[in-house]
Amino acid sequence: MLSMMPSGGSCCVCGARDARALVDVLLPGGARATLCGSHALIHRRTRLQPRSESELRALLSDRRTRGDRREVGDELGAALASAFSDERREQSRRRA
Repeated sequence: MLSMMPSGGSCCVCGARDARALVDVLLPGGARATLCGSHALIHRRTRLQPRSESELRALLSDRRTRGDRREVGDELGAALASAFSDERREQSRRRA
């Protein structure tokens, strides 16, 4: 559940203070947490249900610090990379 009148002064995950972007979320067990719009969206989409601000912070904190996944590819990624590679673009220009 979201409340547009946040009780906290900043997002408990990133510390954002712009009151126009802050919302309160009700956590399982009745605890409330203040989140910015971005973290509220992530919270809404996650399957996990953190029960406290500390669990919420751990779940939603900056995921860019996690391991780099660029080396792990998939079929769609390979097809897109191939379609937009410089070599392929040069071939299509020659045909035109």
